[in-house]
Amino acid sequence: MSVRDVVVVGAGVVGLSIARLYAEDGADVAIVERHPGPGREQSTHNSGVVHSGVFARPGTLRARLNVEGNRRIYEEAEALGVPVEACGTLVVAGRPEDRSRLAEYRAGAELNGVPGVQPLSPEEAREIEPHLGACDSAFFAPTGGRIDAAALVRSLDSELVRLGVERRYDFDVARAEPRPGGWSLESSRCGTIEARLVVNSAGVGSARVAALLGAPGHRVYPCLGEYARVLGERRSWVRTMIYGFPPPGYPGIGVHLTRTTSGDLLLGPTATYQSSAEPPALPTTPLATFAALASAYLPGITERDLEPAPPGVRAKTVPPESGEAFGEFEIVEEPRGSGAVHLFGIESPGLTASPAIARYVRAAWPARS
Repeated sequence: MSVRDVVVVGAGVVGLSIARLYAEDGADVAIVERHPGPGREQSTHNSGVVHSGVFARPGTLRARLNVEGNRRIYEEAEALGVPVEACGTLVVAGRPEDRSRLAEYRAGAELNGVPGVQPLSPEEAREIEPHLGACDSAFFAPTGGRIDAAALVRSLDSELVRLGVERRYDFDVARAEPRPGGWSLESSRCGTIEARLVVNSAGVGSARVAALLGAPGHRVYPCLGEYARVLGERRSWVRTMIYGFPPPGYPGIGVHLTRTTSGDLLLGPTATYQSSAEPPALPTTPLATFAALASAYLPGITERDLEPAPPGVRAKTVPPESGEAFGEFEIVEEPRGSGAVHLFGIESPGLTASPAIARYVRAAWPARS
């Protein structure tokens, strides 16, 4: 059996991006994925937002890779022919008591180096979004945008084919054994593969894979995000992306309104911790709940204007009782010197940050040959 230079576990957009960069360097690369194809989890079950970096905590790796990824993902999407648009992000304080939170986010955006952030009066905000409801003040981040995440996954997968990367789908990592200078990964369905360097980008399964690779003790908490789609003429009521503020202790940035590259208008995501890594068969959030949340920004929306949209499950590293919205992006080699690199907590803005994450991993852990 030949030994690969690199095996990437997990063919989401981050794993695909990592495999592509190693292969472009001339490494012998394989990617394995438990699903029958790429991008079946977080990568395509989201709102397709290109995050500007407004909501990332300053000074974190998450913030740094978000802002770098924002710049790179526009360049890469255009080079790959993937639909992408810098439509901007509008952050709204609906009431005077929200001004301090708006100021906090704006200050964080400046610390993160988000370019072009503009404070807006209510009148200026409504020039951008004429149907906007209550607005005390706002700001606009022009580098926020939207991307066709499914098209990005398909394009990256095609790039791997072009570069000669071995793609093993339906490969569930059931066992991992250390070998001299590397690892052997065994699937219950698809045989065995060996590599000198393993990059664990398995999303909600990353803690399980890490334990198999000699790094127990990590926890990943599945968090369900549900969406609603706006129907009829009201789907054209939003041009950009409209964000407000979640309740204290909410495990995310709250339900927002996003116009997708296909012209849909989405509300979401919610954020509900659950035990399963799989979404439920039926929606758990009533459409009336989405309508109530949306009506703060778009008066007149009712549940009759909505239908459920596909949900997603995010891989959080902060536990439900933490009260934290997000954890840090954790990218570590563990055990040290083992040739096993793990990515934990790569939830939002993981899609945006994916090209920057790939460069970070490649620079820190060159391919072994």
